[in-house]
Amino acid sequence: MPEDALFNEAKLAELHQIANGNMDFLNKIANTYIKQFEEKYPELQAAVESNDYSRVEQLAHLLKGASYSVGLEQTALLFHDLEVAGENAHLEGANETLATIESHSQRFLVEWNHHFEQLT
Repeated sequence: MPEDALFNEAKLAELHQIANGNMDFLNKIANTYIKQFEEKYPELQAAVESNDYSRVEQLAHLLKGASYSVGLEQTALLFHDLEVAGENAHLEGANETLATIESHSQRFLVEWNHHFEQLT
């Protein structure tokens, strides 16, 4: 897996198999992830800003699971870091982590679509 790979290829292959190549279904998965991300990510940013450790832990945990479910392993690991930071009430470096997550989110749809176009 390349260093800057956004997705776990095996997970994407599994999703493609589950979807039986149905792009509408795969787009629905992607859109569900994006919707959840867009709803919860600003809450996570606000929780980091206000040092609401338990909320950081909760939201990061939720978004970690969602990221794993669409094969965003690197992003999920970043959410894991935030989850642990919230758990330990130690948010130093959290803004840098958030910035990296944001750059991943901007690449998500382009790379997701590109991957599945190659398979169809």
